[in-house]
Amino acid sequence: MDKNLLNILVWLLFLGGLFGMVMGIVKFFSGGTPAEYGVMGIGGGFYLLSSAVVMFIRRRTGSS
Repeated sequence: MDKNLLNILVWLLFLGGLFGMVMGIVKFFSGGTPAEYGVMGIGGGFYLLSSAVVMFIRRRTGSS
């Protein structure tokens, strides 16, 4: 795959995951329900996991 595309995917997924996790933490401390902050935290976790998978693919394909 193209090196630039993989870099964009890593950053997009990583920043999306951080945003989801931060929003979940803010909702947790501002008194949200477990469903609200749980969904945001789990969604952010999936974004971060996807970012790690793309990093793994980038490393395996030899793109740096």
